[in-house]
Amino acid sequence: MAAAWRRRGAVRSAVAVLAIGALLAAPLAVGTAAAQAKEFRFGIALSLSGIFSRDAALLKETYDLWAETVNREGGIKVKGTGYPVRLIYYDDESAPAKSAQLIERLATADKVDMLLGGFGSSIVFAASAVAEKYKYPYISGAASANPIFERGFKYVFATLNKTFDEVEGAAKVFGAAQPKPKTAAIIGADHLFTKLSAEGYKKFAGEMGIDVVHFEIFPLALTDYNSLLLKVKRVNPDLLLVGSLFAHSLRVMRALKEVDYTPKGLAFSYGPTVPDFIKELGRDAEGVVAASEWVPEMPFKDPVFGSAREWREQMLKRWGKEPDYVQAAAAAGVVAQQKAVEALGLTPPLSEKDREALMEQLHKQDLETLYGRVKFGADGAIVLKPPIAVQVQGGKFVMVYPQEVGGVKAGKLVYPLTPWRAR
Repeated sequence: MAAAWRRRGAVRSAVAVLAIGALLAAPLAVGTAAAQAKEFRFGIALSLSGIFSRDAALLKETYDLWAETVNREGGIKVKGTGYPVRLIYYDDESAPAKSAQLIERLATADKVDMLLGGFGSSIVFAASAVAEKYKYPYISGAASANPIFERGFKYVFATLNKTFDEVEGAAKVFGAAQPKPKTAAIIGADHLFTKLSAEGYKKFAGEMGIDVVHFEIFPLALTDYNSLLLKVKRVNPDLLLVGSLFAHSLRVMRALKEVDYTPKGLAFSYGPTVPDFIKELGRDAEGVVAASEWVPEMPFKDPVFGSAREWREQMLKRWGKEPDYVQAAAAAGVVAQQKAVEALGLTPPLSEKDREALMEQLHKQDLETLYGRVKFGADGAIVLKPPIAVQVQGGKFVMVYPQEVGGVKAGKLVYPLTPWRAR
């Protein structure tokens, strides 16, 4: 118990250091209301610890690079004046209820000007309800579960496709595989996004005439993945489709190798595109298919970063690794909010009326970004983007579905996979 308390204390201290560091980076006097009025303060409840921490770390990298880029250029420009941005992070410990509490704190105690979204559909579902209550636009680049958009909210937005649309490519890429797959096993973690991913896979398998011979939702905290995958091995399906986040994808891959089972095709809803997936698995990652919505080769322009390629180069230089499509989606969300503020001529501190105007502007805004077109529907979901599937080939991701998106042509799907013993 004492050790756990010390760990939580260390995380809180780290968050405080981050907030202070961001403040010192801005050329402002500290400790006066006037100083606060000269900057835009963004509040973020993010999973800096817990099961989603490695996924959420990608969002922090994205937000930090955006803030550094904007501040280097003199801040958010409103009517010729630049207003620096400051990011205030709190750790939600990968707990939805905690995230909701922290959003309330940011809105009522810290009185931040704007919010940036957290990671994961369960987190965002809870946090966005509080943002709606206090009339703060909440844009997520890392949540897609359909129920988020079914509550009639006006202040919630997302740059990812809804979950069924997001996993469509990772399922349908196998529709043209030869020999044609006849059976599939579908498993998913007991989490809002991953359960819906599994349901989406089942839907698309049915549409392709593929028989689902095993379907299972496993506990989020499952530790014995070998037993789970042995059940799949016994029915020996052609495809294994997994509703996952990063931690689940790693555990499934390691268990597959340990039980010596290689399906002909293997796809995940999320996880493999996190840079550490290939880094940790090496050649064992070869042939894995993952859902995606963006690749850096797409010829998109961006009002802050220049283009998709330039943003990718900046991320690579700053963090030393290839960016993930969720990072691109999150970057597009914060750029969209920045451009809405500039279009409205809003200056800090923002009032409730300002935030209402910001919400309305986001609903009508149509913007090209590094991620492509960002246009939100009435429910806050992004206007449908083409669902993409990528596959690890030669240690890199190759788009394998659809045939072409944004001028980028798909490569050939590697199928069937090479058995573990032959790799």
